[in-house]
Amino acid sequence: MDFRKHLGLWTLVLATILALYGRPADACSCMPSHPQTHFCQADYVVQLRVLRKSNTIEPGKTTYKVHIKRTYKATPEARRMLRDGRLATPRDDGMCGISLDIGRVYIVAGRMPALNVCHYYKEYTKMTITERHGFSGGYAKSCSCEAKPCFKNNCLNRRHYADSCQWSPFGRCETNYSACMPHVVQTANGSISRCRWRRTQLYRKCMSEP
Repeated sequence: MDFRKHLGLWTLVLATILALYGRPADACSCMPSHPQTHFCQADYVVQLRVLRKSNTIEPGKTTYKVHIKRTYKATPEARRMLRDGRLATPRDDGMCGISLDIGRVYIVAGRMPALNVCHYYKEYTKMTITERHGFSGGYAKSCSCEAKPCFKNNCLNRRHYADSCQWSPFGRCETNYSACMPHVVQTANGSISRCRWRRTQLYRKCMSEP
């Protein structure tokens, strides 16, 4: 098959994908991340209420005026930004901008300089109790352990890891009801630190469901 035929085939495939998915925002792709990973890697983590939005403050961006109800973590640069009570996001969906609802309360774990779809933002009332506790302090104690994305069928078979836990993006129980935390394991040579999913009551209940 010559080059022109290859090119024509790939053009057809691309056109089909665009026709199926349509929206420019679908061009944005992010590596799946556990909420704990979002917390540990964020420049700032806050609970906020959205007051209003503007499309005229910064060219090409939507700026949300917010009331910061609580700051869980923030770098010095992020604290200066949050002091103004404004969060910016690309206005164009194709640039991975997000949309927040006026009047709603969110937990946001963002990175500088602008908020986008690859960051964590979730309405507070839609978070599980475990997620709320994680962002209010639990995840901060677990940043020495990493929830590593895994796409194999046996991702969650192993229980102990040196410095991480395997996490399936489809693992609802681990995502909503657990965190990858340090755990002391007794061995013949003494105790060593390992990482494992925290076995809360809600996690056990979720794991027992069909």
